[in-house]
Amino acid sequence: MLSIFSLYATCSGRTLFILVLLVFFIFFVAMDTHLYFVLQETSLVNQDPPKPGFFSPFKPLSMKLLMTDPCNHYIMGPSAEYFDEITKFSKVFYFITPNMISITHVITSLISAKLVSSENLGTRRFAVVLYQFRSWLDDLDGVVFRSHSNTKGKYQSNHNTFGYYVDIYSDIIGGVFLNIGILFYLWKALLPANGGKSYTPLPMTKSDSGPSSPVTTNSPNRKFNFNILNVFSSSHERAIILTKKSIFLKVLSVGLLTAAASGTWDKCVERYTELFQTDLNDPVLTQIQTEALHSGSTWFIIYIWRIWEGQAILIMVLVAIFIDKIWEFINFFQYLGYIIIILINILSFIHIHQVSHLTTI
Repeated sequence: MLSIFSLYATCSGRTLFILVLLVFFIFFVAMDTHLYFVLQETSLVNQDPPKPGFFSPFKPLSMKLLMTDPCNHYIMGPSAEYFDEITKFSKVFYFITPNMISITHVITSLISAKLVSSENLGTRRFAVVLYQFRSWLDDLDGVVFRSHSNTKGKYQSNHNTFGYYVDIYSDIIGGVFLNIGILFYLWKALLPANGGKSYTPLPMTKSDSGPSSPVTTNSPNRKFNFNILNVFSSSHERAIILTKKSIFLKVLSVGLLTAAASGTWDKCVERYTELFQTDLNDPVLTQIQTEALHSGSTWFIIYIWRIWEGQAILIMVLVAIFIDKIWEFINFFQYLGYIIIILINILSFIHIHQVSHLTTI
């Protein structure tokens, strides 16, 4: 009876999770489709100023906003903007600077990392929610900065300023804390389970001796009986020799991947901003600039960055933690992720070179 109830709970949880993912997927696709059509009618050089008291994720646009991951573009950013508009946070608490908020989300990420290292799944899930709150604070410090500098609606980085570096290093430190939390959790979950020897992932199959269970006896999930969406599990039985060093190197690999994606994304945003948001003062070149912005190749580059920038990878990591598949995620992306980010950068470099050549003839 207990096993039937457990199976029902598992299936219900899996169904609910799939439905939630489906809702978000449909929402993001619908919003991105609308964004594409809005972009086709927009010149990033000449745009109407934002209306006071009104925020839209579609107007005014900037290359940074276009290349931001959908979660931050459509959920985190707008919610922070509306929070400030409704509560007048940046005006009432005018003494709270963006740098103070950045320091606050560093502290929040430290607390989240501590919770991520817990062996209790419920605690780790709460850590994911807390880290997303940290991401929301990261959006809020930008909202407060734009309010204090009277640049509302201008979604772009202010490079080589003190606040820019505080924000960047706060994000880096937050990511480091999260990876340290993941590392300590995996050390606790994997090494005792292996007796210091090896970990054998088993496929979700039904054995002849009884009912199957996707939670193996030597899996990191063994204590929690949590098997929602076994999306990253391998179907091949093979022993993996695990040590603290090997786990550390795998976690480090994914951490460096996130850093590489964030750093190269920022450089590409800077270059594309120069290409498409600079007034060329020449009707012919301006026409070429606009046509290049509206081209399918530009939209393709924008879109692959939207789903593979550093924040997007962090969201994937948090989802993997939430569904208790972080080890499987790390094994799956530790090499594939670098291949993807290298290809995106090569395509971006070629595209930037071509557009730059066209607009300087």
